[in-house]
Amino acid sequence: MAIDINNIPPSSAQVSELGSHRGGGTPTPTEKVAEKNSAPAPALDQVSLTPEAQQLRNLEQQIAEQPVVDTQKVNAVKESLANGSYEIDPNRVASKMMSLEKALGDMS
Repeated sequence: MAIDINNIPPSSAQVSELGSHRGGGTPTPTEKVAEKNSAPAPALDQVSLTPEAQQLRNLEQQIAEQPVVDTQKVNAVKESLANGSYEIDPNRVASKMMSLEKALGDMS
């Protein structure tokens, strides 16, 4: 990725000039930037996590390992639907729907 420094547009000629400077004469602005960029890399930064952050990371890993679907419950519902023993409680469904509507209304 080319960077426009001091309004000098990037070109292949300038790129080839970077290696051609042998210390004779005054370096061009592009060569000065190249010399700065070739300086030794600074020491690496370090990050340490607090015990709370480590605990959160561990919990995230445990949650990620859990299955998304409870296959035992799904199989039990499938079986009860297949044999006709699955019962729907309309009052419970209505109550849950009202609770959801109330929770959504409280959010706004």
